[in-house]
Amino acid sequence: MITKTKKQSRVIDISTLLLTIFVVSLTSVFVIKYCYLFDDLGMVAKQRLIDHPIFTFFITPAFFWVSAYLCRLYSPKASGNHLGYALSELKKDPNDFDKVSTFLNIRVVMIKAVSSLIATLGGGALGKEGPAVHMSAGIFASLAKKYERFLPHISLATWVSAGTATGLAIAFNAPIAGAVFVIEKLSKSRFKDSKGHITWTLVVISIVTIIFYKPNPLFNFHNLIFQISSQSVPLILVALTCGLLAFLFQTANNYFYLKFSEISSNWWHLVPICAGIIIAYLNFYCGIYSFSGGIHTSQEVLSSATPLLSYKEVFGRILNTIITFASGCAGGLIAPAMAIGTGIGSLASSFAPNLDMGIFLLIGMTSFLAAVLGEPITAAIVIYEATGQNAENIPFLAGAAIIAATTFKVIGKIKLR
Repeated sequence: MITKTKKQSRVIDISTLLLTIFVVSLTSVFVIKYCYLFDDLGMVAKQRLIDHPIFTFFITPAFFWVSAYLCRLYSPKASGNHLGYALSELKKDPNDFDKVSTFLNIRVVMIKAVSSLIATLGGGALGKEGPAVHMSAGIFASLAKKYERFLPHISLATWVSAGTATGLAIAFNAPIAGAVFVIEKLSKSRFKDSKGHITWTLVVISIVTIIFYKPNPLFNFHNLIFQISSQSVPLILVALTCGLLAFLFQTANNYFYLKFSEISSNWWHLVPICAGIIIAYLNFYCGIYSFSGGIHTSQEVLSSATPLLSYKEVFGRILNTIITFASGCAGGLIAPAMAIGTGIGSLASSFAPNLDMGIFLLIGMTSFLAAVLGEPITAAIVIYEATGQNAENIPFLAGAAIIAATTFKVIGKIKLR
């Protein structure tokens, strides 16, 4: 009897592993193809502005309306940022798919993909990384529900955690950051069986790394040498500034998104159309660095020997991101946060020409991302992996991230009072 149980357990373990490899591979291939297409369409939008700028005033409003209407008609949870709601529901019951099915299902995944692609082709400034995380979690949750009879020891919440890690790891080619993201999330939450979540996430991330990891980092950038004595004060100021601006940025995103999504009459159709007209003018006036997902802009800034972005381009991107998000188009805020942070770092470096500009760029990227994401250690590891930095730079990146995230939270508490 004991021998039979062991054999059954071994069969379950093997079938679970094979099914996990299938789910991870299917999700990763989908997300990788989506990310490549997203980047290509963003470059098409930039080239269109260069070659035929007048077309922007017709294409952007039309594409924004289509993108936002797809979400509103077929899957309202595909726009905005609703993954947090699903995670909150799974805290109460880690296996209640009915409570999270409106946030995590295949329809949400497909509409989020199509809507975000249309928005970026139209000239929006939202990113691909947020959708990558949400879509991975949605695919994992849907397949876990479909094959739940083969997965007796793995909760739905565990699958969703592993899915978020997979999406982040694939989008940034940063498997360590994917695992750290889940660990940091769980450390702040009261999930049941946190050890199981972490263990299964590490298994999934290991599969992702073995099959899909690329040895080259996302950004081509040199290793930095931080000097505490001469650089600490300006870098702290950059982190504090990023925390403050990120709070204003997120507050505006959430406020206008909720206000416009509450419109129930046919007047709503004017929202994405008017947003598209405003974005067309912003793109025309502020230039190609003020829109698209942000990865290419960040790379060009990191590759430049002199400050590349002006105040016009940085604040143009901030406004573009807020307006695109509020209009109801699908897309994420992770890569835009990095691009905005890079811009802030670029502007700040002009005040300290004797210091390495690259340090300001990385501190700006890390700080703004940490404040928007709400997970400072994850933000530091993302930048560490994405730019191929030496491990000894992690404490400096983490320090800036913690300062910015703390500033964000403190301002939020002051506002609530």
